Amino acid sequence: MICERIDLYAYFGIRREGEREGRLLSYRHPQFAELGERRVRPAMLVIPGGAYAFWSEREGEPVALRYYAAGFDCFVLEYDIAPVSYPAQILQAGMAMLYLRKEAEALSVDPAHIAAVGFSAGGHLCGCISYLWDDAALRAAFGEECARIRPDAAILSYPVVSADKEVAHADSFRNFCGDAVSPQAYSFEKHIRPAAPPTFVWATSQDALVPPQNALLLCAALLRQGVAAELHLFDRGPHGMSVCAEDVAFADWDKDAMAHAAHWLPLSLEFLRARGFVPRRA
Repeated sequence: MICERIDLYAYFGIRREGEREGRLLSYRHPQFAELGERRVRPAMLVIPGGAYAFWSEREGEPVALRYYAAGFDCFVLEYDIAPVSYPAQILQAGMAMLYLRKEAEALSVDPAHIAAVGFSAGGHLCGCISYLWDDAALRAAFGEECARIRPDAAILSYPVVSADKEVAHADSFRNFCGDAVSPQAYSFEKHIRPAAPPTFVWATSQDALVPPQNALLLCAALLRQGVAAELHLFDRGPHGMSVCAEDVAFADWDKDAMAHAAHWLPLSLEFLRARGFVPRRA
C-alpha cells in the first residue's frame, strides 16, 4: 500500500490564511512489475464527519480500507473545523477533487470514475462538491475548472442535508457557515440540478442526532430532477455507525443492528460497479 500525505495548499500554490488543514491521506495500490501491465483504478475521496467541530477518525481510515479492499484507491480528506468556517472546507474539498483529476495519470487513477463518500457533516461537505460544485468561492478560486470538482458519484452516509429548523443539525450549519453565508444556501434539497451525480444515500430510522428526514428530502429532490438515486433506510442503529463493524463501534451498540446496517457498504459497491467503478488494465 502506498500511503502519503498531500498538502493541497502547497500543490495549488495557495497561501493559508488561518487554515491549518487541507491535506489528503492516500491509500493506493502499488503497481506490480512482474504482472507486466499497469492497473488503473477508480478513486474514492473519503470525507469524515464530526459536525465541523471535530474530525471523526472512525469515518476516515476504516472506510478507506474497506473501499481499498474492493479495488479503489482511496484518499481521506483532512479538512478544517470550527472556528474555521466557510469557505475553507468547501475549498479544501474542491482542491481534493481537482488534485485527483489533475494527477490521475500519475496516480494510475481513472479520471472518469472518481467518487466521494461522506458521513454526517462530512456528507454535507460531500454534498457541497456534488451539488454546488460551482459555488461562488470555488468559482473565484478555480474559474471554469469548477466543472471538474463534481464527483462522478456520491455516497452520502446519514448526511446533514437540510437547514430547515424541523430537521436541521444546527451545530453543523453554524460551524460550516459562520457569519459568512446563509444556511439556506447550503440546504441541498433546495439546490439539486439535473447535472448532479448519481447518489447513494443511507441512514437509520433511529438516528436521534441527524434526523433521517434529511436523507428522504435529498432523495426526493434528486428524483424530481431526474438524477439517479438509491436510498437505504435501515430500521435500527444510532448516528455515526461508519462501516458498522466492531472496530468502529461503541460498547453499547446493538450488534444485530450493526450487522444489518453493514449491508450499506456492499450495496454502495454494487451501485458504483454498475456505473463502471472497477479496476481495469491500462
